[in-house]
Amino acid sequence: MTEHAVQTLMHAARARVVAAMLAQLMMMLGLLTLLPAGVALGLGSVPLCQRLGLVALALCALGLLLLRLPGVDLQRIDLQWNEALAVTALAFLLAAASMVWPMMAAGIRPLDALLETASAVTTTGLTVLRGVEEIDPALLFLRAWMQWYGGLGIAVLTVALIMRHHASARRLIETSGERLSNASARQHARTVFIVYVLLSGLALAAVWAAGTDPFDALLYTLASVATGGFAPADASLAPLPVAAVAVLTTVCLLSAVTLPLYARIPSQGLSVLWRDEEVRALLAATLLTTLLLMLLWIWQQDLEPEMDWQSALGHSVALGVSAQTTTGFSTLELTALSPAAQLVLVLSMTIGGCTGSAAGGLKLVRLLVLLRLVQLALRRTAIGERAVLHARVDGHILQPDMITGALQLLSLWLAVLLLSWLLFLVYGYAPLPSLFEVVSAIANAGLSTGLTGTDLEPTLKAVLIGDMLFGRVEILAMLVLFYPPTWIARRRKL
Repeated sequence: MTEHAVQTLMHAARARVVAAMLAQLMMMLGLLTLLPAGVALGLGSVPLCQRLGLVALALCALGLLLLRLPGVDLQRIDLQWNEALAVTALAFLLAAASMVWPMMAAGIRPLDALLETASAVTTTGLTVLRGVEEIDPALLFLRAWMQWYGGLGIAVLTVALIMRHHASARRLIETSGERLSNASARQHARTVFIVYVLLSGLALAAVWAAGTDPFDALLYTLASVATGGFAPADASLAPLPVAAVAVLTTVCLLSAVTLPLYARIPSQGLSVLWRDEEVRALLAATLLTTLLLMLLWIWQQDLEPEMDWQSALGHSVALGVSAQTTTGFSTLELTALSPAAQLVLVLSMTIGGCTGSAAGGLKLVRLLVLLRLVQLALRRTAIGERAVLHARVDGHILQPDMITGALQLLSLWLAVLLLSWLLFLVYGYAPLPSLFEVVSAIANAGLSTGLTGTDLEPTLKAVLIGDMLFGRVEILAMLVLFYPPTWIARRRKL
């Protein structure tokens, strides 16, 4: 097909449709903001409460106003793919931007506040804050709460709780990379929501029972279920009892599994998890990361020389799970690790967890797609030219669109990574720490070698903010938002 033919078939996003769909997500954000406002009031943080209340009111009011736009019937509209991607990208931008002013109530500078809110809603966990133990507890709850609903997804929450139009809802959920089966979009969203809430409740009870302060247990739970990594202590998991670390590590691993699978356990048993190829890949990748970290410590005395092997194993498991699930919790300073160990963590963060989970990264299913393509190429060398072979993942034949999508995302991911890394190198930062920080941001992992802080150059803070958003919406949605033909072309009638 010629370029002219493609342009003729293209349809620009309809601004009124995008605004009307975004309005529902804005109202959801407004409602979600009421809880931290109430917590701030209960903890005596009046300025934060006032700002959160005003933001919630503004979001709901603006959402209601946009819903009244003439000529848009949400019950009948057919949402285009570029419109769905634009709505998704705008929702995350709005979620981060709307919380900047409340975050500034603690005296945080605007750009630093934006980095915190972007890190929260994208479930990354990178932070410029130091001395977290002395910061307003209500502000810490706001960060953790943003991670919690960011991990589930604003679109999923909106579809589950307030959206009615199934066709548009289905398109919105699919922008996150999830593939819906025969279930309706609303049924799927409600299933994921129920699983997420139940997992959060069980995790909170277990962390509290493991000897953690109730409020800290809540903050750690919200961050771990979302695989977010914000902690109420600069040392992350290090101050916690061993039992609490073990519980949180388990929660992170559970949250990196495709959430709808848990809903099938009552009817199909626990074996439904093991039968899933992506879950097996998650366990294998986590085990491999853990073993590599442990072997590097034994070979190079990678951690503290006086540490016994049991402690080293504990650190290796915690860091291995944290990196593979892109949670970002740590039990020691990452600067204590050798370059080889840091590279292991970089690879682990890049791969990430399962599709349909709270984890970030490229997602294991895409790694499986690439491995199957390599396997298919090798098999073709040993059979007849006319033989028909198919690459399969989890028993399903890989369709061309899935292969193309995986290769496109990988290319875009690498392009953003290399450009961001180059900018860090231009500013004179060492290659490995710079690469580690950039990968951590794009993979929404949050592990840090210490580069992210208030003294980081504003340009590089902006780079990390962009990387986190690119990683969370899987790059294509952000590119669609800023792609001129998305808005300047022929439009379909409403």
